[in-house]
Amino acid sequence: MDENFKKFKRRVWLEILIKCIVCGLAAAFIAVNAVLVPCKLFGIKLLWLFYILIALGGFAVGGGIAFVILRTDDKKIAKRLDSELKLEERVQTAYMFGGHGGAMLDLQRGNASAELGKLSVKALPFKNVAATVLCGVVALTGVIAAPIAAKFVPPVYAANNNNEPPDEPKRPVTDWEWAALDELINYVRASKKADTVTKTGMLLELEGLRSVLADGVSQSSLFTFVQNTVSNIRNVVKDANGRDISEDQKTLNSEEEAYVINKIYEIFSLQKPDGEGDGDSSDPSGGEEDPDNPEGPGGDSGWELDVNDVPFYDPDKGYVKVGEIREEYYQRVQAAFEEGTISREEWEYIIVTYFADLSNKE
Repeated sequence: MDENFKKFKRRVWLEILIKCIVCGLAAAFIAVNAVLVPCKLFGIKLLWLFYILIALGGFAVGGGIAFVILRTDDKKIAKRLDSELKLEERVQTAYMFGGHGGAMLDLQRGNASAELGKLSVKALPFKNVAATVLCGVVALTGVIAAPIAAKFVPPVYAANNNNEPPDEPKRPVTDWEWAALDELINYVRASKKADTVTKTGMLLELEGLRSVLADGVSQSSLFTFVQNTVSNIRNVVKDANGRDISEDQKTLNSEEEAYVINKIYEIFSLQKPDGEGDGDSSDPSGGEEDPDNPEGPGGDSGWELDVNDVPFYDPDKGYVKVGEIREEYYQRVQAAFEEGTISREEWEYIIVTYFADLSNKE
């Protein structure tokens, strides 16, 4: 076939390509929304890359199906040109006898080419306009619906059908509880009954509980955090008593353990779990004044230890008082934690080891 036929052939294939693209886009956004909406309803989060892959898969499937349905060949194009351009089968006849020679056939082919040459490709109407427009509307709707669904569709199904209880409000810690907890921490810090390893471990657990409470916990989770603190304190004392120390010191460590645990339950008005003894929340000294550990927290004998005036050797400043250097050292430690040059676990190990060495030297 000559150039006049080929220009109409290119026009037909361009039309098919447009239809395939529009159908592919419609299928792509249908697939994306079909996955996005259920995921939002169920509270499932997918990486954006998955939605791109879903869109590409939908485009390939939709466009591929459209191409299989709409694909054509020269014979069908010739028939369409005769039908829609009213050429009275000139083009079909020229196509059928394209490989044959003869004056009459040459004349007929020349006539068909001349008729096509007189017509513009715009004279060939666009087939299936309504279906193409409908697919375009579907694709445009999908483009608009996808970001709206991503932003505004709430996880209704997941919220209404899970078995998890709703979030509880934070339990306020009263001023009395803060004061009592701080008093217990100061008591452990000043006590001389437990050895250094036991005291350091207890302090770490109590400070950890205080940090958790500062972040805020619900009423139901408070008991869990307290129980974890109690269990960790028991493990601290168990490990400390597993060392090669005297039986008297082991007894003192255990007495401090019982006292601290009882006070924790008492401070937060929590009932001990079944299986735990009631213990004795009174002073572990048994009511007798201990000159090394005067009264318990809340006593009036001035048991608190003021370390601000304790001498301390600083490599840069020489001998100074702890109160003058404490804040600066605290900031250095915090900076080291934030920079990652030392972990909290490494720092705690250093402190425990240091005080254990001091205790052994004594």
